[in-house]
Amino acid sequence: MSGYTPDEKLRLQQLRELRRRWLKDQELSPREPLLPPRRMWPMEEFWNKFLQDKAPWKNMLYKTYRHGIFAFTHVLIPAWIIHYYVKYHVTGDTILETGEVIPPMRDFPDQHH
Repeated sequence: MSGYTPDEKLRLQQLRELRRRWLKDQELSPREPLLPPRRMWPMEEFWNKFLQDKAPWKNMLYKTYRHGIFAFTHVLIPAWIIHYYVKYHVTGDTILETGEVIPPMRDFPDQHH
């Protein structure tokens, strides 16, 4: 037996029509995608309003602000954290006058301090 039966042909035709309809439904209209309005942080909103007239001095001020924020968050804060860790957790207790390092206290597991 060669070829499709009438029921198989009808089924294939229906599947093709469903695929075409599904592909047609995937096309976006000019109004899509409909996204919710973007919420901005207060500082972002301030800078957007401040930079609307595109004055060069305002742009320089904004760049200075951005570089300052970057330096504070990526340089100063990590440097302070590293300094704190090294000062209080790595070097140990030292006597300033002599430079002698005090060894850590012994643990007494069977007694309370």
